[in-house]
Amino acid sequence: MPITFNVISRKNPMSPSDPPKFYADIVGNGQTTLDDLAKYASTISTVSKADILAVLESTFSKIADDVADGKIVYVGEYFTLQAGGSSIGKETEAEVNASCITTLKTIFRPGKLIKDAMKLAEVKKK
Repeated sequence: MPITFNVISRKNPMSPSDPPKFYADIVGNGQTTLDDLAKYASTISTVSKADILAVLESTFSKIADDVADGKIVYVGEYFTLQAGGSSIGKETEAEVNASCITTLKTIFRPGKLIKDAMKLAEVKKK
């Protein structure tokens, strides 16, 4: 199934008097759940769906804990996750403390397998 997009118009905030330009906006097309992953894995292996779900749940729980502990989590050639964030700037190094951090987020970096899949992905207008 191809990646789909809608066409949207956007004005340039730096030049509001210019006419808008049109852009492709990628849209989600369905979803895949943990249950779907386990069901698929059970059809191509001898392991039951329940066993696969147990392994996936414990694996993703460990990934979440490790990212929250500040570790960089490498998931083979699939992806890497780590914590990132934004903070308020201060005049001196001594003024910077944990309360300066305004947002925490998860940084996702696709690995080789996901990058290669995206290179081969088909894209079509919705």
